[in-house]
Amino acid sequence: MSGSRTGVQPMTADEALAWLRQVDGELYRTPRGGGARGAWVAVVRTPHGGARAPRWIVALGESLEEATMTAARQWREQLGAAGPLH
Repeated sequence: MSGSRTGVQPMTADEALAWLRQVDGELYRTPRGGGARGAWVAVVRTPHGGARAPRWIVALGESLEEATMTAARQWREQLGAAGPLH
C-alpha cells in the first residue's frame, strides 16, 4: 500500500493483502447460505504504542478490499491516538 493513501482512495486486493501481512492481520469470509451474500472480515491488533495494551479491530465489508480499508483506517486512527512512538 502506498504511503500516500489516506483511507479515502480505494485499495486494490493486492494492496489489501500486503497490508494485512505487514500488520499480521487475518482475513475471513463468512459462508454464503440461503441466498445471503457473504461478508468479509478483517481482524488486526491495534498498533503498539504507549502503555495501552493492544486491542482487536474487527472490520466488516462486502469485499476483502472494503473490510481491509475499514480496518486500516481504524488502525491508523489508533496509531495517531497513541502519540509518538519512542
